[in-house]
Amino acid sequence: MTATSFVSRVTLLSFAAIVAVSAVAAWLGGRGAAVGIAAGGAIALLNFRSLARSAAAAVGAGRGLRGLALFGLRYLASFAALAVVLGARWADPLAVIVGLSVLPPVLITAGLRAVEVES
Repeated sequence: MTATSFVSRVTLLSFAAIVAVSAVAAWLGGRGAAVGIAAGGAIALLNFRSLARSAAAAVGAGRGLRGLALFGLRYLASFAALAVVLGARWADPLAVIVGLSVLPPVLITAGLRAVEVES
C-alpha cells in the first residue's frame, strides 16, 4: 500500500466516522454538539492531510528552511481554527475534543490493518 492510498483510506474512514458521530451527537446533544464534533473532526483531518503532504515533500526533496516554516504554519493554522470555533462559541468544547479524537483510533486501526495485509 502506498502512502497516498493510506492517507486517502484514513481520510475516508475518518470522514465517515465523523459524520456518524456527529449524527448521533445531533440527536443526543443538539446542534452545538454536532457542530463541535464536525469542526473538531475537520480540523484534525486537515491537519493530518497537511502533515502527510509535508512528510511526503520532506522525503522527496529537502526544502530546508521553507519546509520548516510551512510545517510551523500548519500548527498555527490548526490553533487559529480551534480558537475561532471555541471563541465564537459555535460549538460545545467537549464536542470539539471528541471530534479531534475521532482520527487517532481510525489511523491506528488502518495502520495495523495495512501492516497485517503486507505481512
